[in-house]
Amino acid sequence: MKKNYESYIIFDGNLEDNAIEELISKYENLLKKNDVEIINTDRIGRRRLAYAIKRKLNGFYICFEFISDPTYITRLERVYKLDESIIRYLTFSIDKKTMKEKEDYLRKKAAYAEKMEELKAETMKEESLKAETEITGQEAQPGNENTEILKN
Repeated sequence: MKKNYESYIIFDGNLEDNAIEELISKYENLLKKNDVEIINTDRIGRRRLAYAIKRKLNGFYICFEFISDPTYITRLERVYKLDESIIRYLTFSIDKKTMKEKEDYLRKKAAYAEKMEELKAETMKEESLKAETEITGQEAQPGNENTEILKN
């Protein structure tokens, strides 16, 4: 029976971006070749480590979300252990309740981000109307922005 997993990997942060992309594609291909269904690959990015690991102070974080047979995880972690460019790794299974909570969280986060963008756009529009009023010395009317520009 297959299960949902998340596998977090910290690559050496001193590697160049193209080398990191090659490593990511290498592990994506490895997962696909071993009959693993990849749900998402999240490139979290470069971060400063809380403490030095193998004398490294920064790392590039990646998260693979996938569905796999539990017996494959030990082989995958063995490959991680042998790769010198990986500083740390952690793979764990996710139950259905946690998956549902995560989906709800991501949905709410996206809705919040959309609302904030709308507020930002509205604020910028108000500020541009204020600036136009200060420049022209007239009260700007909503919808008359184009006529004001044509007059100038």
